[in-house]
Amino acid sequence: MKKERLFYLDFIRAIAVVAILLTHFNAVYLISYPPEAWDKIVVTYKVCNLYIGDFGVALFFIVSGAALMHVYDEKLELKTFYKKRFLAIYPMFWLAYFVGFIYLFYVNKGFDTTIPKRNIIYTIIGFDGYLTGIVPNFYILGEWFLGCIVLIYLVFPLLRWGVKKHPIGCAIIAFLLYIWSVWIYNGTLNRVELITTRLPEILFGMYFVKYIKKINIPVLLASVCVLVLNTIFAPSWLASFQTTYVGIASFCVLVFISRYLDFRAVRKSCACISKYSYAIFLVHHVIIDRMTATFDLATLTRTGSYILFITCCVVIALFAKILYVANDRCMLWFQKVKNEA
Repeated sequence: MKKERLFYLDFIRAIAVVAILLTHFNAVYLISYPPEAWDKIVVTYKVCNLYIGDFGVALFFIVSGAALMHVYDEKLELKTFYKKRFLAIYPMFWLAYFVGFIYLFYVNKGFDTTIPKRNIIYTIIGFDGYLTGIVPNFYILGEWFLGCIVLIYLVFPLLRWGVKKHPIGCAIIAFLLYIWSVWIYNGTLNRVELITTRLPEILFGMYFVKYIKKINIPVLLASVCVLVLNTIFAPSWLASFQTTYVGIASFCVLVFISRYLDFRAVRKSCACISKYSYAIFLVHHVIIDRMTATFDLATLTRTGSYILFITCCVVIALFAKILYVANDRCMLWFQKVKNEA
């Protein structure tokens, strides 16, 4: 039986999508231009002393944990779960990658021939972005987030068992793993990409749906205090640590706010963005890179920067829709062929 959609999850996911779009648009200024040009940044590049990209990703992980727990709280059949997750991720990713590769091959008049062709396996399994700083591969879209989401899906049944059967023990183990990954780990992979670093966010979403469900006034005030104090004092300690508590506090505040924004128009808008969020995630980076590259951002006005961002969003929405529909039609075609075989 299909579960009822939770508006606050769609609402927060929509905010996370906008945060990620802002991240990669503004990154063009942050990476390629001196601070004097940063007045052209759209809206902001920081939220409560946290880089907006970290903010958006933290919300995504919390929402992912909450959404999975909402759907699979009562029943989880492993074969069905992994099949659905596989179909939700890989076909659309492969389709987007194929089109993106052909386009960039034409634009760049070739591809990097120094990369061992066998490393295409990292792309096939969706880990090229996750491993791009470790092994040479053919990464062009999807980023590290995709690989981490795949890992989350792989361990979700175990996390679900822990949350339902041993909630305290599960939280303690996750906390110890988090301490190790944030303060002790010194490996090649960036600590923000470790699934153990993201466990508090994923599990908080799961615990929230299973046990908490609503945000009361004391929790709201505590969360607001965390965000305000982190903004005012701007601590310099590890960004990974700040990401965790700012992300969780922001989630709590947004859940509370969502109850006052639950109107038909807002609900439909957030549901639409949520529906296409994965497609947006797959296409946005390439589109932003290609569109901003055609402008001289050094001479672009602040107003022009905002217009360019909106234009990028329109194009991203168009291609996300095309990708989503194309993926649906491909899946229907494969199902038809399978049924006729």
